Amino acid sequence: MMNEQVMIYEVKSAAAANAVELFSNDSNFFYWNETKFKNLNIGDFVFVVNRTNKWVLFSKLDKVDINTTEKDNNTIFNDNSKTFNVSGKYDKFIRLQILNKLLIPEGWEWTTLGSSETTYLNGSRIGLQSSENRIKNINQLLDLTDETEEILETILKNCLVNFTGVGSQKTITKNNQLTKSNQDDYMISIINAIKTKPFILLAGISGTGKSRLVRTLAYKTCTKKELQSNDKPGNFELIPVRPNWHDSTDLIGFVSRINGEKYIITPFLRFIAKAWKHQDVPFFLCLDEMNLAPVEQYFAEYLSIIETRKLQGEILTTDKIISKSNFENIDVFNKILEELDLVGDIRFEDGISIPHNLVVVGTVNMDETTHSFSRKVLDRAMTFEMNNVDLDLGLLNTSSDWSYPSEFIEFEDIIGNFSEGSHVYNLPDFSEKEQVIIFLKEINEILEGSPFKIAYRVRDEFLIYCYYSSILKSNDKWLFNAIDDMCVMKILSRIEGDENRTSILLELLLSKLNEDYPKSNAKLLEMQKRLISGYTSYWS
Repeated sequence: MMNEQVMIYEVKSAAAANAVELFSNDSNFFYWNETKFKNLNIGDFVFVVNRTNKWVLFSKLDKVDINTTEKDNNTIFNDNSKTFNVSGKYDKFIRLQILNKLLIPEGWEWTTLGSSETTYLNGSRIGLQSSENRIKNINQLLDLTDETEEILETILKNCLVNFTGVGSQKTITKNNQLTKSNQDDYMISIINAIKTKPFILLAGISGTGKSRLVRTLAYKTCTKKELQSNDKPGNFELIPVRPNWHDSTDLIGFVSRINGEKYIITPFLRFIAKAWKHQDVPFFLCLDEMNLAPVEQYFAEYLSIIETRKLQGEILTTDKIISKSNFENIDVFNKILEELDLVGDIRFEDGISIPHNLVVVGTVNMDETTHSFSRKVLDRAMTFEMNNVDLDLGLLNTSSDWSYPSEFIEFEDIIGNFSEGSHVYNLPDFSEKEQVIIFLKEINEILEGSPFKIAYRVRDEFLIYCYYSSILKSNDKWLFNAIDDMCVMKILSRIEGDENRTSILLELLLSKLNEDYPKSNAKLLEMQKRLISGYTSYWS
């Protein structure tokens, strides 16, 4: 069994000019900035794929933490009696020992890694959700080798086993930040919900720590030193919602023609731009008191665009939330890019979309001063209640959850890779998929004839959430627990109405969601009790 990690790093065309300059004088070593290599250990293997310059390096990590200096917009460092000078600003570099340099022939096919730039072929960080693409890439690398390159061929064939199921199938390991010793079930549920869909509602009475929980998650995932401010983590932004928000201008911005035409840029847009610059770190936007204003009005663009998520390569992309085509004066759009420091990046030539590492969390208080949620909002969100209060909790704990931990939650353990149920339904290691579908069909039989019947969006989210739960498998009832969580979030949260509309429905759901589903059962009993007043809903 091979213990070393094996990673592919893809040199993008924009960085190809730098790649030419980063070989040692004797061509035995290759250098690159350390950002994407932080999870590797000395001796781990790396395939550096440079399709622009038509070569692949088979290498192993030889040295880390090579210090740099900056001059103008260039980075300078010294190693092995050579001074390197490359464009761009980078903190530290790593050194790779070149074991073989393979030339790429004309017509070589390659499944791009997308903007993620890296993927693992061996070790605890590989993701089986892209098995088909990884198999193609491994076979393409094998096509570049010959029988004299035994070590290289052996390593690639060992990696191939991880994705084909031949021999001992690779399984995804738990991150120890997500085990019960470090996180309670509630936090695990929230993290799995974020991976399923990065739009979360935290509902409950005031003072239960909803916005605090969001900031805590930011601390636990803020792996980059440049984002670790003493004030707050740089991957966290809190925006208080105001009662007079009735369109998107206060959140997304607008064109102003006072003293010349210009676009008013908001903290929301600045935070999105910042997230684009640190795509390997989760970014948490907390909309505090989200329902003080009608969500479907001021957040309409986001609610629509979150549904355009699609898998490209290994990351999820969306349509543009700021589109160049919507501007009569293109100079105004170009000025937005300039102010957000996005000029020159081809990703933003036509507009700005939602970055895959952005997590939106709305805190919600349901009382007479707030607006209720439409099914349009609830259908697009993952909903949690935080009404349970233990007044003894935390009194003996002097440590702060608003501090940077010694061990962070990994990016892959909080940002998901799927937008459609088919992405997980066809995975060989998700044998419980049919149980999920059978359960949903039974639920829909109960909901038949009501406006609460579920459709494809909810089906897909059930499958994705249950798949991520299957990776952890915290106990023998993990599937019941996962389905229970999703029923509360995606089915019960949509049910509301008078006795004629809901009484029989609640009874039928209670017969299905029995003691095997404790959260759903308790919520249904609560809703049934509330029906005494003649009307019931999910919300307290």
